[in-house]
Amino acid sequence: MRALLLRYTVLRRLLSIPVLLLIFAVTAVLTPVVVLFGGLWALRRGGRGRPVRIVLFAFCYLCMELVGLSGAGWLWLRAGCGCRIGSPRWQDAHYALLARLLGRLYRIGGALFDLHINAPTTVTDAGSSPALPPASGRPLLVFSRHAGPGDSFLLVHALSALARRRPRIVLKEALRFDPIIDVILSRLPHCFVGRGPDAGDRTAARIAHITASMGPADALLVFPEGGNFTPHRRLRAIASLRRRGLTHASAGARRLRNVLPPQPAGVFAAIDAAPHADLVFVAHTGLDHMQSSRQVWRGIPLVRPVEVTWWTIPTERVPLEHDARLRWLDGNWAEVDAWIGRVRQAEPLP
Repeated sequence: MRALLLRYTVLRRLLSIPVLLLIFAVTAVLTPVVVLFGGLWALRRGGRGRPVRIVLFAFCYLCMELVGLSGAGWLWLRAGCGCRIGSPRWQDAHYALLARLLGRLYRIGGALFDLHINAPTTVTDAGSSPALPPASGRPLLVFSRHAGPGDSFLLVHALSALARRRPRIVLKEALRFDPIIDVILSRLPHCFVGRGPDAGDRTAARIAHITASMGPADALLVFPEGGNFTPHRRLRAIASLRRRGLTHASAGARRLRNVLPPQPAGVFAAIDAAPHADLVFVAHTGLDHMQSSRQVWRGIPLVRPVEVTWWTIPTERVPLEHDARLRWLDGNWAEVDAWIGRVRQAEPLP
């Protein structure tokens, strides 16, 4: 059933959109009750109001889903019932809609969860770390660690609203079941990562396809780890490398404490398809301690801001020879890991 729904768009949306409406109706009924009794309980017991915060955010998120679907439907009608939906004008309109939705969700998250982001100070020397990505002139290939709830939304929001870029995203195929992601991203360059024995080759080819057409205002967002970091996934990745006889790679993965070993196929496919782009490595911490539903519950509201750093590398500096390129990728990923460790040591969670 999952494979069938992922394959047929109309069938998937005939299921996902009514389910969204049903969940919205139930949440709309429950939200006032939870806010009333949860608020009274928090006032009486001096709690942190976690049920109220979570339910209010869920209700606001569902509202943004409906607003986004309505906006996407209106754009579809204005584009001649979809006839001109792929033109630059209407693609820009969809990017603007996506940026507005993510901006509102970020403000709601800041109010409900005390979510704040500390960005690094601007450095003019492009060889220093951190250095802000260039404002214009070349497309960006953004390689970020993936850890914590909502970090991908925050990165896309930063690329859209702060860096003024049009993001092209590599994300898991299961996210097609989210109606707003399904509808908007289907009209924009994107890459959904599926399953199967040949999934890696198909993903690399799709990444190369959407990267080759990027212009100066575009940015490709890739998570080289292939999934959210957890200690269990780290051990599983090390064991997988060892079973495949990749002794050197497994030894390097064991030295990484805060990230999963990078999967080079998609990274190299993007670099080869866009030799005119700048590369950006992104490290962040502040959400990565929430790796289970229990940890998410205990971590709300946040007790410290999300710390972010990044550095840019022109593609001219990327080695051409395969083994040298692997060492280059491992070196930058080790720096991501080391920076996370330094920040955690300097500002440990209470």
